[in-house]
Amino acid sequence: MIEAVVLLGRLLSGLACLLAVGYGAARWLAPGFSRLELAAAGFGVGTLLITLWMLALSSLDQSFHLLLVAAPPLALVSGLWLGKKLAVLGRPPKPPTPPSPPPVSAPVGFWDILFLSLLGALFLFAFLRAVLYPIWAWDGLATWGFKGKVFYLRGSVDLTGFEAHNYYPNLVSLTLTYGYLWLGRVNDGLVKMVFPLWGGGLLLMLFGMLGRLGLSRTQSLGVAAFLALNGLTFITHLHIAYADLALSYYTLGAAGLTYLWLTGAAPPRTLPLAALFFAGVTWSKFEGLPLAGSILLAAGLTLLWLRPPRLSRRLASLAWPVVGMLAGYLPWRLYAAAHGIETGSDHILGFYPHQLLQVLPSFALALINPWYFGLLWPAVALALVVRGKKLLTTPSLYLALFLGGNFLAILLAYAVAPTSPSEFHLYVRATLDRLLLHLTPVAALLVGEALKDVGEEHEVGLV
Repeated sequence: MIEAVVLLGRLLSGLACLLAVGYGAARWLAPGFSRLELAAAGFGVGTLLITLWMLALSSLDQSFHLLLVAAPPLALVSGLWLGKKLAVLGRPPKPPTPPSPPPVSAPVGFWDILFLSLLGALFLFAFLRAVLYPIWAWDGLATWGFKGKVFYLRGSVDLTGFEAHNYYPNLVSLTLTYGYLWLGRVNDGLVKMVFPLWGGGLLLMLFGMLGRLGLSRTQSLGVAAFLALNGLTFITHLHIAYADLALSYYTLGAAGLTYLWLTGAAPPRTLPLAALFFAGVTWSKFEGLPLAGSILLAAGLTLLWLRPPRLSRRLASLAWPVVGMLAGYLPWRLYAAAHGIETGSDHILGFYPHQLLQVLPSFALALINPWYFGLLWPAVALALVVRGKKLLTTPSLYLALFLGGNFLAILLAYAVAPTSPSEFHLYVRATLDRLLLHLTPVAALLVGEALKDVGEEHEVGLV
């Protein structure tokens, strides 16, 4: 019992270190966000920076040791903050601004308590389910969790002697390795605590984004609970060692922050922070690069269609996400090239139009399957109707373009998947819910926008 408490304390210390790195970096980049928003973003930013640092250590032929892995990122963030403080000290003091009255927050009501209780019960289950069970699902055993153990035992990103989709990016595997370093041993259960934290960070980010878009606290909590509790896909990924929840988290950060910027609801320097999430998208999973590209394409097309003031300058600002996308993609590609790790050809070998026709019924059924996502995708369809003409006259066009473009990309991905006819339906069943999971947090933003429209129409009707 005492040993278990000690191990838990060590892991919590490691997670606190990770959060401190990410929170400090996020606040240094974009101080206009609230502490809650920065904490939600900080978990992912810290994970990104530390795992990229671990990849750099392997590139330099340095073995993983706890102090070497954790201390430099902490020192870097501390140095950035110290430099910022010294720069402020060197400037003439600004005249004091008159204090503004504190914001008036609505009292906590029945629906707030209900939504928070439901989410609390969900995450209590998720943490217990993660901690009390070892890594068991196939991709966790054979890919992400397996490589996490190998990297810990070998002390580096060493992929010699086995084949476990070796060309895949390694953010998730190195996050597990980081947890093992703090524990001082391999412990599948405790280290899986990072997956509920990714889910919690995702919902906190969604809550903050919805609030910035004008939804009330109750509405924002309701949409977050609606996303989390519709179907079993999100719940399942809170406690299995797959990369899809991490990719969903970074996709929301990249796409959601870009949307806030398009709507004008984002604080200054949001795009540099979004760039870190673009890096997380491409460093999380093989599918991350086209997913990040779809976000940029949707943003660019939206700007060209709406033609806001200073269009050229706004288009040029998208260079931040482009740099972030490459920062998450190129280090691994360069490392793989230097170590003779070939990009696998098991995803694309040709074009099979009959598979495109075969997948259409499965795709349609997945959108309404209550076990997958409950009523989420029907709610998205209803949201598109509610938004109506606003889809063509406001930045919400971006959300529709992102979702529609990725729906098409998923269908085309199955048309190039090199599977045998007898295995194709099994391949679709094993992957379709995960591909849709990556899009669901952004879909929830569209549901929130429609909910705001309904609320505004109701208020107008009462006047």
